Parts: sequence; C-alpha cells; structure tokens
Amino acid sequence: MSAGIAGAALAPAGREKAGAAVAIATAVPLAYLTLAGRKQAIARIGQTRSGLVEDALIGAAGATVVALATRSRLG
Repeated sequence: MSAGIAGAALAPAGREKAGAAVAIATAVPLAYLTLAGRKQAIARIGQTRSGLVEDALIGAAGATVVALATRSRLG
C-alpha cells in the first residue's frame, strides 16, 4: 500500500494511477528478493548488523528515487 501511495505521489500530474501501478508491480517481487537476501545476511553477520545495512541501503535508494522524481519538477 505504501508503494502505491509513493508511486502516485511521485508520478507526473495526471499519471498518478500509472505511477501507483508501477510502484506496486515493482515492490511485490522486490519484497521477496530482499527477504531472501536479508535471511542470508542474518546468517552471515547477524540480525542487528544486517538490519543496519538494510536500513542504510533502503534509505539511500529512497532518497535517490525521490531526488530523480522531483529533479525535473524543481529545475
């Protein structure tokens, strides 16, 4: 649900439904892939460290997506 909201919010005006659909279609398979990766990371480096790494990666990816989506609107 949060992916759909974010996709709609970051989509160009008039394309909110398409933005939500693309975000959801991307988020669902990525959730499964990242879960598998997180399980492997927990086994190798532990839950706390793998969680910190995951949070850093997701934060950086989110900031990048927002920066790219809003760059054309601001400039």
